[in-house]
Amino acid sequence: MKKFIYLATFIFLSSSFVFAQKTKIVFLDKHFLPLSNKDTENAQYQKISLPLSEGKQTEQILDLNSKLVKLITNEFDAKKNLIRSITEYYRDNESVFKISTFEIKTNKEMVEYFHNGKLVGRFLCDDNEVVFGLRVIDGENVETSKNEFEPGFAVSKQQFKEFLRTNIDYPGEARNKSIQGTVTIALEIMPDGTVNTMEVINDGVSLILQEEAKRVIANYDKGFRPALDMDGNPVRKWMYVPVRFSLG
Repeated sequence: MKKFIYLATFIFLSSSFVFAQKTKIVFLDKHFLPLSNKDTENAQYQKISLPLSEGKQTEQILDLNSKLVKLITNEFDAKKNLIRSITEYYRDNESVFKISTFEIKTNKEMVEYFHNGKLVGRFLCDDNEVVFGLRVIDGENVETSKNEFEPGFAVSKQQFKEFLRTNIDYPGEARNKSIQGTVTIALEIMPDGTVNTMEVINDGVSLILQEEAKRVIANYDKGFRPALDMDGNPVRKWMYVPVRFSLG
């Protein structure tokens, strides 16, 4: 009996060791971007990546109190190529309020929103732009071209792209050195549509390009619209805007 207990204990400890070896834990900042192991001061979330099993690999994103915030399920084909990524977003009461399904082959994303367990919105997106949208209002399906649950441009994304095209002044030093790249700007959009905070979240890009991206967005004068919560009230929410610099 003792030999059995020792053997069971050994198997349990060995399995735990293997699990620990394959499970990866990474701390994330407020934008859900990974931090270095030494940068715990800016950590707001933690991501636990579990090993691939039966064609699926899951990532749990929790706050620092170990409460589930997101659950990401990556699906792979027989050759271990990623074919689909499904992200579930959780409220404080552990109910799902948003599900995003991204298809690698079509490069399209289906985003669904839920309130009290019922579907309130479904949006098919291509390059983060709504191709087709559906809102459920008072039990009726209403077609829409914008996702009101996320912050956006007061006019249109196409108008914003045109603004960038005509207002970006490609820095001469960057041009001379053939420096290119995409600067991702995080904008904290307040309930009244104003920008409270603007941050560059990919520090690896040239500082010259970062400064020009911040300058041109600071001069954007067409405004933003705030996100709405499930009850239709404007709320504070982050919006992410890529500014591409290309010499091609």
